[in-house]
Amino acid sequence: MRWLGDLLFRLKALFRREELEGGLDEEIRFHLEMEEQKLRDEGMNATEAHRIARVRFGGEDRYRERARESWGVGVLTELGSDVRFATRRLLEHPTFSLLAVLTLALGIGGTVALASVVQALMIRPLPVADAERVVTFWSEYNWRGEEFDHVREIPESFEEIAAYSIDSYTLRADAGSSLVLATVASAELFDVMGVRPLLGRGFRAGDDRPGAERIVVLGHSLWRQEFGADPDVLGRRVALSGEPHTVVGVMPEGFYFPTPETGLFVPLDLDPADPAYAGNGWLVLTGRLRAGATDAAVQRDLERITTALGARYDYPTEWDKTRGAYVTPLREYLFGDLRPALLLLLGAVGVLLLMACVNVAALILTKTVDRTREMSVRAALGAGRARLARQVLTESVILGLAAGAVGVLLAVAAFDLLVASLPLRDAFRETVTLDWTALLTGVLLSVVSGSLIALAPMRSLLSGDLSSFGFGDRNSGRGGVQASRMQRTLVFAEVLLAVVMVTGAALLVRTVGELRALELGFEPEGLVALDILLPEEQTTEVERAAYFTELLVRAEALPGVSGATLLNRLPLADGGMQASVTIPGHPDLQGADRPTALFRPLTPGGFELLGMRLVEGRTFEATDTRDAPPVAVVNETFARRVWGDEIAIGRTYRSGFALGDVLIVGVVADMAVTDLTGAPPMVGYYPWDQALRGEAFGILTIRASGNPTEIVPALRGLVQELDGRAAVGRVQTMDNVVDAEMAEPLRLRFFLGVFAVLGLVLGTVGVYGVVSYSVERRRAEFGIRMALGAEPARLMGTILKQGMLPVVLGVVGGTACALLASGVVARFLFEVEPTDPGSLMVAAAALLVAGGVAALLPALRASSADPASALRSD
Repeated sequence: MRWLGDLLFRLKALFRREELEGGLDEEIRFHLEMEEQKLRDEGMNATEAHRIARVRFGGEDRYRERARESWGVGVLTELGSDVRFATRRLLEHPTFSLLAVLTLALGIGGTVALASVVQALMIRPLPVADAERVVTFWSEYNWRGEEFDHVREIPESFEEIAAYSIDSYTLRADAGSSLVLATVASAELFDVMGVRPLLGRGFRAGDDRPGAERIVVLGHSLWRQEFGADPDVLGRRVALSGEPHTVVGVMPEGFYFPTPETGLFVPLDLDPADPAYAGNGWLVLTGRLRAGATDAAVQRDLERITTALGARYDYPTEWDKTRGAYVTPLREYLFGDLRPALLLLLGAVGVLLLMACVNVAALILTKTVDRTREMSVRAALGAGRARLARQVLTESVILGLAAGAVGVLLAVAAFDLLVASLPLRDAFRETVTLDWTALLTGVLLSVVSGSLIALAPMRSLLSGDLSSFGFGDRNSGRGGVQASRMQRTLVFAEVLLAVVMVTGAALLVRTVGELRALELGFEPEGLVALDILLPEEQTTEVERAAYFTELLVRAEALPGVSGATLLNRLPLADGGMQASVTIPGHPDLQGADRPTALFRPLTPGGFELLGMRLVEGRTFEATDTRDAPPVAVVNETFARRVWGDEIAIGRTYRSGFALGDVLIVGVVADMAVTDLTGAPPMVGYYPWDQALRGEAFGILTIRASGNPTEIVPALRGLVQELDGRAAVGRVQTMDNVVDAEMAEPLRLRFFLGVFAVLGLVLGTVGVYGVVSYSVERRRAEFGIRMALGAEPARLMGTILKQGMLPVVLGVVGGTACALLASGVVARFLFEVEPTDPGSLMVAAAALLVAGGVAALLPALRASSADPASALRSD
């Protein structure tokens, strides 16, 4: 237990030092008194005995230092002294300290926040067991139940394969009906996810087959919100869209699939007798790989599946499942391919942090050079090179820790804004949070940053050359030469990095401009859309038709509303709902070559409301009812692909949605239906009354004056007023939908723009600091030159030339680096080359102007100074 005694003694030396110091004083006094008494016993008088005793004992400080060294805490004591001294120095120079801390805090805060996002999206485990073994199959939301049953047993490298889709149900609560998103899945889903319910059970074999009891598994959030986290919820009957379902399980907290928005898990109804079983595809296939399954084994399984599908089904070329088979890892499927965007932002904020370190290093270098007398005196009193260097390092690390604390606070304050600006679906933003790793990252960055900014002065101190960085005579002409060279190098590095940052921001600004200039084919301004669902099991087709008819009339009568229409899919927000079309008289468009077209019903006046342009013919009229002959309006791509330059009006075709032969009565201009930049697909538009009369779901779209969101409360109230069983789901403005399509370049533009501005500020401050420091050190020289007749303009030109040299070199180097790194940003650009000369010129000009202004200010001050005052003050 000796080690415990040593530990307790050292802790006492650290935290109760005054007791040990008192004991040491008592021991020294005891030895002196004993020696003095001995001398008096030998006959020496008291005064002489007192003097001789102290001479024989030697210097008290020597014994005190030896005793303190024996306590074993000398290094920690010196460190504490260094910390106290460094803190006093930083407090004595508040302007310098504040500037340095804020500069570093910007870089550290941004890095901490983005590192937390990367950790949450790319590193943090998903709420699925062994998520790296879970994959999704190609052709998402396009598998039929019949296809799933046909291929599910074929793969050998998969433990289980499940099918699922997303559906909406009305859930009746005390406050009225609400629209709840549900994952509708085959019985194997929870086995594939490797997750067991918190309460009760999941799906069992047969739950997804005809005759099975209607059951539901609750998501944890819905269980807590709607059922008060009642543990006795199992066995309760709940009405989903009017149909009773028995609650058999509750999933654990944090689990979701495929999105946190889904609150329910309901079994599929895979009934071969149901036309939907072999009808249009709407399912996604997902599977769990066996442990140790190789890529080659998975590829062999995919080949077996495509072979089996090809032998049984005849697919159109446009959605042929026998081609291009692949699987997508679960993380990429859920979040999309975020890695390039996140890594680009992380790289950009890393550059910003590096620039901040460079800037603060230049500031500390200036302050260290100005500590000539202090360092010289400390060296003369015996302080070694390592001791001096450690003091500089301690000051820098304390500065870094202070900046880290402020940076973490900035990261916490701005984190929600950062997450909201990422190309993520709303529901997934809730899963991205700050945790303890953010604090750890902040501490690590603080220490690393503090160490980096101390490297320049420490290098000189450790080498023993105190004059190389000005640790000599301030006015000798030797002091500060190497420091000035190092500062110019740091400015060069800052400007180089800033040019790269500003170039990236300029490229994204141009990309967003090009996207904004695209022809959408509709007018998004003022449009707002609400998803509305009536319980199909509780209402008749006649009731639903009457409800939506009345809803349109009443919505158009609301103040500020200029028109309303019903849609089945919202442009740019919703895909799907497509089927093959049969064209009479075109044998070349049969079999595998038959085309597919999107199915888009809308009510009369819908084209005009959306702002779509009619090319020829007419749009829908009130007479296009279910009792009238079926008609359609097609887009230009449809007409051009099928009939080329011939007139499409008066032609007929048959859609896979069982409308019979439809007569084309109009052609409208292509609209951005599924994405902004892809080739427009074939689209068939149909009168709502002929295609979807009596449907339970519709998207009410209205055009309002002013802010369209202000009309939403009135619309919600109207929906409930007409029928309390109706539920409102998603609410979106079309402006937001369009912005969501440009989410990646818009948000990257925002962040790189912010980083570019900060980079410009840091570069400008760096240039200003270097030129100001040079002017300050050469005040006497400038005073003499002006006293001897030097012209202020010529003097100012000399200063500007010296100040702008590292800026010009940095711009040249930064432009070269931007060209070399152009491939990094290329995938985020649209209609803009990564080597775009305009963007490079903007970045170069911005840095040259900023650097010129920063150098001009101290140059003007030096050229207008009074020579006599400059000489007297030196």
